[in-house]
Amino acid sequence: MRPQPRARKRLGRPLGSFTQHRRLSKLQTALEAHPGGVELVDLAGMLHVTTRSVRRYLDELAKITELESVPKEPGGAHLWRIKPTERGRSVHLRRTQAYALLAARTAFEPLRGSAIFDELDLAHRQILQLAQRPTRGVVKGEIASDQRLEERFIYLPHPPRTITKRGDEVDAIFLAVAELYALRFSYGEKARHLHPYAMVVHKGAIVVVGWELGAAEVRCFAFERMSDVTAYEEERFPLPADFDVTPFLQGAFGVVRPGARTRVVVEFDAKAAHEVQRTKLHPSQKVAVAPDGRVRLSLSLPDVTELKRWVLAFGDQARVIEPDGLAAEVAAAHKRAAARYA
Repeated sequence: MRPQPRARKRLGRPLGSFTQHRRLSKLQTALEAHPGGVELVDLAGMLHVTTRSVRRYLDELAKITELESVPKEPGGAHLWRIKPTERGRSVHLRRTQAYALLAARTAFEPLRGSAIFDELDLAHRQILQLAQRPTRGVVKGEIASDQRLEERFIYLPHPPRTITKRGDEVDAIFLAVAELYALRFSYGEKARHLHPYAMVVHKGAIVVVGWELGAAEVRCFAFERMSDVTAYEEERFPLPADFDVTPFLQGAFGVVRPGARTRVVVEFDAKAAHEVQRTKLHPSQKVAVAPDGRVRLSLSLPDVTELKRWVLAFGDQARVIEPDGLAAEVAAAHKRAAARYA
C-alpha cells in the first residue's frame, strides 16, 4: 500500500507554473531588457503579482546583482534598474566559442519544463544574439554571422526522459543541491529523507546522489521513480568536505553507488570490433585484439545491469566470457527473445 502523504508545516517552494525562482528570473530578464528602468507597477504587471511582492523580489535579486531606484522626474515615480556598472560585467566570447556553446544546448533537454532550463534557455538566446551580431567586414579567423551555423553545428544527446509536467520538482532538487536543503520524497512504496549532494544528468535521465538519513549511507535515486518531491529550506546540512561524486560515475554505464567490483570480459566478432575499439566506455576498460579480428573487452564495475543491456544490443556478435552468472543471464535473455519469433 502506498504511504499516505505526511502533513507538512511548510513547503520549501510553492508548486505551480510560477515559482519564486521563475519570478526572480523573469524580473531580472525584464530589467536587463530595459536598461533605463521600469516602474514598480509595470514590474508587478509583468510578474502578475502585487507591488508589495515585487519589492520582496527586488530585495532577493539585489543579493546577486546591484540595483538602483532613480526618479523618473522630480517628485514623480521611480524607475528600478540594474546599475550600469553591473551591466558592464560580461564575458567576451569569440563567435566560434558562442557556436560551440549553442551546439551543446541540447544537452540540457532533460531539464525542459523547469525554471533552471528557462535560465539556461535565456543564456543560450543571449549567446545566439551575440553569434548573429553582424560583423564589419571580414575578420581573419572569425566565423561569419549570416551562415546559420547554430542550425548546422549540433550536439545530439541521448533522447531525454520527459519531465515537462514535473518542472517544479526538478527545480526543488536543483535548489536543494545548490543551497544544501534537505529533500523529502516517495520512492516506490517508501518515504525518503535525503541530504542531496549531487545532481547528474545521464542518458537523458536525472539521478540524485545523497545521504539517506534512514539508511545512514550515500545512495543514488532516479528522478523518474521519485514523487512528491519537496525541498525544505528550514533544514540545511553541511556538505562533507571529502565528498566526491566521481566514484559514482561509471562512464557509459550510469550513476552507481561504489562497491565491490565485478570483472567482466566480453568477446566481440570482427564485425563489431571497430565500434568496441573506438568507444571509451569506462576508465577501467582494456581491449585486446586477436589475429582474426575478434576483440576482447575487459573492465570492472560495481553494477553490471547497464552493461548487460549494452551487450544484448550486439545480438550474436557478442559473448560474455566471465563472470559465469552474467553469461547465463545474457544467454537466457537471447533464448527468450528467440522464442518470440518461433
